[in-house]
Amino acid sequence: MVASRWLPLSGIVFVVIMLVAIVAISGSTPSTDDSAAEIASFYDEESVRQGVAAFVLAATVPFLLLFAASVAGLARATDVGSREIWRRLLLGGSFILGAIIMIMALIHFALADGADDADPAALQALNLLDGNFWVAANAALGVMMLGAAGWLLGRAGHYNALGWVALVLGVGLFIPFVDFFALLLSLIWIIVTSVLLYREPEAA
Repeated sequence: MVASRWLPLSGIVFVVIMLVAIVAISGSTPSTDDSAAEIASFYDEESVRQGVAAFVLAATVPFLLLFAASVAGLARATDVGSREIWRRLLLGGSFILGAIIMIMALIHFALADGADDADPAALQALNLLDGNFWVAANAALGVMMLGAAGWLLGRAGHYNALGWVALVLGVGLFIPFVDFFALLLSLIWIIVTSVLLYREPEAA
């Protein structure tokens, strides 16, 4: 069985590794209101664990891009030209999200690596960025989901339904407070879409 047959499942791998990095390994980290001393103390004690979390987080990026490429690789029987902009938006959103995730991993590793001797003001600044990454990440995911919606809408069967769900979630990711729930549902959307793409390789 060719390797491309398994590419759609990269979406599931992306979600699983992301949850492992953030929930299982990193866990609870200092809030944006904590003092520099509290931040330094936490990352000094948890430097190895948080450093590993940063590397695992960075490892999600290739799986995200492979999943987006799998969705973008769905062929359209008609009206391809007018829909091409949505395919590009899907891929562009995934590239931006991947870049944001790598920056997140870099910032998190910098916190773990510099906790014992970094300037307190620098630690607080890095911690602020680390704690507010979701603003950029949700927006990038929203772009990706809107691109997926435009590319999937109008297709037969469940792909059209996935397109409508992606449209709603894509809009929700730009709305404060709603974006948190849209994020969680988007991860479920990625898993469901991965399974459907894998089960119907003939459509890809």
